[in-house]
Amino acid sequence: MQSLVPQLTTRKLIRRAGLATAALALLLAGCKPPQQVDQTKVDKVGLVLLSADSGSGKASGQATFVALTAARAEELMRSPFGSEIGTCTVSTNQAPATGSVTTTPGGASLLAGDITLRVGDNVYGLLERGEDGRYTLRATDPLPATGLSLKLAGTGAFPAFAGVAVNVGQAPAPADAFDTSAVTVGTEFAWNPGTVGAALLLVGASDDGSVAYSCLADDAAGTFRFPETTRDELTSAGYDSGNLATLARISATQARSGSALLLVNTVRLTDLGAK
Repeated sequence: MQSLVPQLTTRKLIRRAGLATAALALLLAGCKPPQQVDQTKVDKVGLVLLSADSGSGKASGQATFVALTAARAEELMRSPFGSEIGTCTVSTNQAPATGSVTTTPGGASLLAGDITLRVGDNVYGLLERGEDGRYTLRATDPLPATGLSLKLAGTGAFPAFAGVAVNVGQAPAPADAFDTSAVTVGTEFAWNPGTVGAALLLVGASDDGSVAYSCLADDAAGTFRFPETTRDELTSAGYDSGNLATLARISATQARSGSALLLVNTVRLTDLGAK
């Protein structure tokens, strides 16, 4: 039977990392506008996602900029992952997970400028916007471990940002005492904790590869258990025991210019291998 793990790692995993932020913008866009726009509120959002592959550290990137149809208080956007934290998705060969992991943020798309990434005085890479509006990262070196900053050229539609220090995070690792090859519905996952505000994505599958799971946890907690609803889903799907195949640390950075908010997520992948 074909395993589901390869289908849920790397590309889809990275895309799900960006989903929480995109879904947040979508939620805000659908709310009714206030009668007056307060200057402390946000009506434009830039979403930047940088990711590093496990092992090689090879970087990729994407960006989206939108004008919200309703200006909302910035404090509503201070939790980049919102209600996604503590949730899981279960998939089977017979019933793959539904829903898109590439939800487009609500609101009208904005044309923003190119993005320059630097380490100190040296240019690390460029996120360039093509004619189709999509951004492509041009960088040859692995994602830096420290010292990365971002500069966004202004276009009028979206303001300029300069000297934004990016939280690049570190590659996650399971705790020494945690056995990634013996995951049951009652398992307590454990890893080296990250910083407050970061999230950890856990992806794995049953021993026969017929059932897969992915969960988004509070990285700073250092531990996670399947929610009751997920345990029930796994049991109903025939999951007995399995493995943890991939960890992904998602670190968030935010910057503000007027009524525009720039959100930068970096994703560090650790491939533990499907047992």
